[in-house]
Amino acid sequence: EPLEIVCGAQNMKAGDIVALAQVGANLPNGMKIAAGKIRGVVSNGMLCSESELKLADSSEGILILPPSTPLGRPLAEILGRNDSIFHLKLTANRGDCLSQWGIAREVASHTGKPLRAPKAAELDFKGATAGGIAIDLQAEDLAPQFYGCVMEGVKIGPSPEWVKTKLESMGSRSINSVVDATNLVMFEFGHPVHAYDLALLEGARIGVRLANAGEKVPLLDETEVTCDGSELVIVDGKKTVGLAGVMGGGNTSVSDKTTRLFLECAEFHPGRVRKASSRHVKKTDAAHRFERGVDPRGLPRVMGRLAQLIQELSGGKIVGAGAAFRPSRDPKLAKTREVLVEGAYFNRFLGTTFTTEEQKGALEAHGCAVKVEGAQWRVTIPSYRNDLQIREDLAEEIARTLGYDRLPATVPPLTGAPRYLAEDLGCAFAKGVDRAKDLLASQGLCEAVNLGFGSSAWLKTFGFTQALKVVNPLTEDHDCLVPSLLPGLIRNALDNWRHHFSSDTLAIRLFELRPTFSMAAGADAVRADGEMKTTAMESWKLAIALSGPRYASALRSERGEVDFYDLKAQVEGLLASIGARGVRFIPFSQSRTGGSPLFHPGQSVEVLAGNVVAGHFGLLHPRISKSLKVKERLWLAELDWAALAKLSRPVAESKSFTPWGAFPVMERDFALLVKEDVSAEKITQLALKAGKPLAKVAKIFDTYRGKPVPDGMLSIAVRVVFGDDHRSLQDAETEAASHQILEVWKKELGAQLR
Repeated sequence: EPLEIVCGAQNMKAGDIVALAQVGANLPNGMKIAAGKIRGVVSNGMLCSESELKLADSSEGILILPPSTPLGRPLAEILGRNDSIFHLKLTANRGDCLSQWGIAREVASHTGKPLRAPKAAELDFKGATAGGIAIDLQAEDLAPQFYGCVMEGVKIGPSPEWVKTKLESMGSRSINSVVDATNLVMFEFGHPVHAYDLALLEGARIGVRLANAGEKVPLLDETEVTCDGSELVIVDGKKTVGLAGVMGGGNTSVSDKTTRLFLECAEFHPGRVRKASSRHVKKTDAAHRFERGVDPRGLPRVMGRLAQLIQELSGGKIVGAGAAFRPSRDPKLAKTREVLVEGAYFNRFLGTTFTTEEQKGALEAHGCAVKVEGAQWRVTIPSYRNDLQIREDLAEEIARTLGYDRLPATVPPLTGAPRYLAEDLGCAFAKGVDRAKDLLASQGLCEAVNLGFGSSAWLKTFGFTQALKVVNPLTEDHDCLVPSLLPGLIRNALDNWRHHFSSDTLAIRLFELRPTFSMAAGADAVRADGEMKTTAMESWKLAIALSGPRYASALRSERGEVDFYDLKAQVEGLLASIGARGVRFIPFSQSRTGGSPLFHPGQSVEVLAGNVVAGHFGLLHPRISKSLKVKERLWLAELDWAALAKLSRPVAESKSFTPWGAFPVMERDFALLVKEDVSAEKITQLALKAGKPLAKVAKIFDTYRGKPVPDGMLSIAVRVVFGDDHRSLQDAETEAASHQILEVWKKELGAQLR
């Protein structure tokens, strides 16, 4: 029916076919069309522009359609945009699915439908020269193969609508007929390709080599990168013409004036491409595919498809094709990947009862060739499946193809009791960590599992301003590696308090045992020295957080709050259980390092393992508590686990039993008057040293301040236990040892006997 619509566009005339949004329509830009009056005239809809339909970023008027366009048809149908678009999320190991061809293979494997390959020219790759251009590989197996093709008489122009529509449906935009052809081939086969203006290539040569440190490469996006020597670069006879696997060079790009092309299809080392892409922040579609691995045997077909498509879109003729490859990629020498597996393994591993035909059919549907050799299966892996390496990978293919719903709920059988193997690297350390976790859990603590990444802003709250930065953080809250476990436990405590709504006071009982990260001594910056070695240093630490009531509230429970001595008991209990020797505590006032700014200076101690500072424990510093609005007194400990492990009983060694002495011991109590700054450890250690070999135990059991004790002095009650494992002591021996102890106390500490 005729509709009355008011439109102010100036680019239309009577008889034009236009796009109409009727009343009730919702436009892509968020507008909802309703009837209304414009200057007193009722308008029943809206004539739309390309920008309003999100077909272009901007437009000068409404969309004018061809005169032959039929009326009353949906616009999506007229524009060819009524196709179904699938948005797929892939894991990093499935680079073979980053293409239409790869997804088609997956669909065919599940539906049994035949595959239809795109048309591709049959090129004759004679030697390492293509149309007079020599191909030179200088990066060994970092760039193992390079295919080239020369075309002449090419006429570059706009692509036809079907090409533009297809590219736009895949999130790309049309540039020109040659560049569009390279993008289409990449989307079809998942293998990036590139086209050079042959007139701009110098020296009748093209090749791949490692970049020189400081070498500059101009790129297609009109930027220039400076190489550090680890990148792969494309070069001609005189200059660098591209960052291999990432982006082509701006100095050889095709334009509307280009008539001669050099086409490239190559393979580059995934790790080198990934590092170059990350270092220079060039996250391109090509790098995304190369860093996941491409099909090493698919290059000839990809190159043939590219030449065929360019001829269809831009004309021209193929002058010559050539290829250079390392022995590992020589079609005559390259070996196929094979996995030998017992035929009965899959059902045993999956707990299923799949038939042999089902299992073989599932593997063959994914391109594997299965040859039965008695009880063994020889499975040949297709070249495009880089993720299939071991028999477990094959079992996964069978399970997902035949259906996870067919996997029964069974308990996996154990072939033996779980154990640590003596030959495993670091197994003693790992077992020691597990032992410590079990001990802490048995003491009533819950293990916290935080990430090794943290927020630099949060860490600065605790004075950590030199945390190692992450180059590509997942979020702004994970932009650095944690140098300490305490900020994580404090955040855990704050979260628990925030979400606690009970009338009872919340009891915080947390521990964490995991690596922390810092700059290696003497390093001025963090850098990678090889694939697995960096100047970042990893150190294992143990952290504990306590707060709240000492016991759960009940009728006969003690209502007191945890204090320093509860935390000290937790630490001492762990040290005793792992057999740690030579560990002692000193107050911050006697510390050579001044303690830690995270802890209260008067209610915290430093832990020494031998002569090495192995950590601190005590009350969170009041300044931090106030800034974070901590609700309760929070007692914290952080210990260097590696230092403690060195002084501990070996994991494989059982805890030895020491029998009770058969002879009675003798005790002597001393009331001493000492200065307030004298440490308890100094008093007890001097007693044991001076009373050798009879003094077995020395401990402080009472302290007193106040009158008649002078100011600055402290009255301390010390008990010393004397004994001998082989005989009973005489009073005279005990008195002599006690006298020696008193003399040492007077000489070393200025102590007086009350």
